[in-house]
Amino acid sequence: MKHLKLKGKFLIAEEGSLSVLISALFLVVFILSVGIIDVTDSYLAKRELTQIGEDALLIASHSLDENRYYLGVPSTIPGQIARVPIDCQIALGKFGREINSHNLRNNIIVVSGWSCVRDQITASISSSIQAIVTFPIISRINGGRIEVSATVGATSELSN
Repeated sequence: MKHLKLKGKFLIAEEGSLSVLISALFLVVFILSVGIIDVTDSYLAKRELTQIGEDALLIASHSLDENRYYLGVPSTIPGQIARVPIDCQIALGKFGREINSHNLRNNIIVVSGWSCVRDQITASISSSIQAIVTFPIISRINGGRIEVSATVGATSELSN
């Protein structure tokens, strides 16, 4: 039975199907779900990479510059607390070895930056992971990979 609706001088039939509307809504929800899955996976990969970097930097930051430490020449910055002197060359070697001994989801981790200034270490590391869901168009551009990077830092203060 057709329902007719009066619009102006014309009768318009109200026939159609909700399946088109439901299909379109399902498609939108599906695309949003896929996007949320990839974003969440990227966030978790970044947390894993940050944890790996913090662990490696903790080991590297224990590279004591014994000459400065035993001579009593701590690193001081005006207005700040004295820091434990770090041997930057040894710290860089330890950090590199620790990073090379780990991987992020079977992908290599690259040290993309290193700074050791005034006994404060800052390092940047990066890796790439395979996206959980890949779209054909996007995978042609980046191979279905997502770049993940993290920056970590460490310093030690002398206690009185």
